[in-house]
Amino acid sequence: MKIEEQKDFPEVMLKYHFAKMRLETELEILLKEYEFNNHYNPVEHTKIRIKSLDSAIKKLERRNYEITIDNLVRHIHDMIGVRIICSFLSDVYDIVGIIKSSKQFLIKGESDYIQNPKDSGYTSYHLNLLVPIHLEEKTEYVEAEIQIRTVAMDCWASLDHKLRYKLPDQIPSELEHSMLDCALEMKNMDKKMQHLYETVKRFQKNN
Repeated sequence: MKIEEQKDFPEVMLKYHFAKMRLETELEILLKEYEFNNHYNPVEHTKIRIKSLDSAIKKLERRNYEITIDNLVRHIHDMIGVRIICSFLSDVYDIVGIIKSSKQFLIKGESDYIQNPKDSGYTSYHLNLLVPIHLEEKTEYVEAEIQIRTVAMDCWASLDHKLRYKLPDQIPSELEHSMLDCALEMKNMDKKMQHLYETVKRFQKNN
């Protein structure tokens, strides 16, 4: 039986849509409040989506899970995915702090791939949240993943994804090294831009 034909599929997808709406609204409030209090908008743009069913099924298949609703909920942690793109490196950690301090969500887990990049060179800060939704006098929690990164990190991740999509599973070592070199260049750019940003702030403070 196809996953979309399974009994609980419509209800589960409805809960994902409710949680997406709730998360989108709460994040907008948190970020607007930060901008109001600090007279500064650290966010270049945000994107929120519900993962396509085809993509979720492929992910379950890669991990050798049976294609069921229960496994979808249990093992696909980014059915609701949010990407927040920031201007500077310090902005990433400011936004992480804002979200973690909010009483609107529960933090299930976090991964700092900026301090500890993946072997591929991927860098970003991941937060896994449990978003409360209220249904018929009861509260349920739906998982969502937030990725917070700089413009440079997002640029590298986007291009790396497109390149890997065109390559076989076993990537030639020379290409792997070249991708890592690009990741290091982007990391150095973030450091330089952060230094310039701090210099500008000191200049503004002194004048």
